[in-house]
Amino acid sequence: MSKAQPRPVKEAVIWGIISLAAYLLVFLNQGAVINYFAQGGVASLALIATAIAFSLIHGTFANYFLESLGIRPLKKGGH
Repeated sequence: MSKAQPRPVKEAVIWGIISLAAYLLVFLNQGAVINYFAQGGVASLALIATAIAFSLIHGTFANYFLESLGIRPLKKGGH
């Protein structure tokens, strides 16, 4: 049997708060966000950058959350 690895609960909570704050920031300012992103041009790059940032933030949170529940990917070549 393998040695039990520590669960990253603290990291899951921190990234969960960051994720929640990012979503709140966008949803509470949705009028300004929509107006800015609808301008086109350089603002369309900001839209792409925002989508990538949300993907990374939420993905990091989801990773730590699943690991804190003890759900980890299988080792390469293992069943």
